[in-house]
Amino acid sequence: MGKILIFFILYRLTGNPIIAFLVLLGVYLVLDRAYFGFLPDPVKVFESASRIRKLKKAVSINPHDGRSLKELGICMVEREEYKDALRYFEMAESKMSEDAEFNYYYGLCTARASNIDKGRELIENAVTASPSLKYGEPYLAMAELYIDNADYKSALPFLEKFLKIHTSSSRGFYRIAVVKLKLGLKDEGVEYLKKSIKAFKESPFFKRKKDRKWAWKARMLLITSGN
Repeated sequence: MGKILIFFILYRLTGNPIIAFLVLLGVYLVLDRAYFGFLPDPVKVFESASRIRKLKKAVSINPHDGRSLKELGICMVEREEYKDALRYFEMAESKMSEDAEFNYYYGLCTARASNIDKGRELIENAVTASPSLKYGEPYLAMAELYIDNADYKSALPFLEKFLKIHTSSSRGFYRIAVVKLKLGLKDEGVEYLKKSIKAFKESPFFKRKKDRKWAWKARMLLITSGN
């Protein structure tokens, strides 16, 4: 309703609905980039596309370049193109199988693209080899995969492991709050929503943009859950 009102005000001021829409869109994009980060950063998108082109050229020249294949796979995972990522990781597997980070990303795209059980095994092998790998990110990634599949019981232990490593994650607190609420543990869920908001408020300035959207989601969920 508020956006519609702002649009009509801009329309009255500009006299042109297209200009009014473009102004509203521009303001939204600026606010998103400055405070929320819901939309992709166009600069990072361009840099990623450029890096992918270079890596594809490198592996076309040398298809046995394990490091380039690994990096290309990671780029694809970051773009959520899991089937493409899986192809590059499979090509690199014989050369990079002892690399914990490789096994994490290989497991993640395997779980997302085709086989959750095999992906979980690869990720568990990765964190066994390097327990603090990427500051607990593999646990969060597996938890979010199970959440996306509405398997909240399987997600819970991964979130608990993640929060033991990352004790001030607004995102982690929000995710476990959702799981607790879905499992019928309303009081615990509400407490974690409050922790998500508190973690954002106490986070250093450089983390605020990344954490803000999770705190915002936590506030909205608190309101809709009647608290």
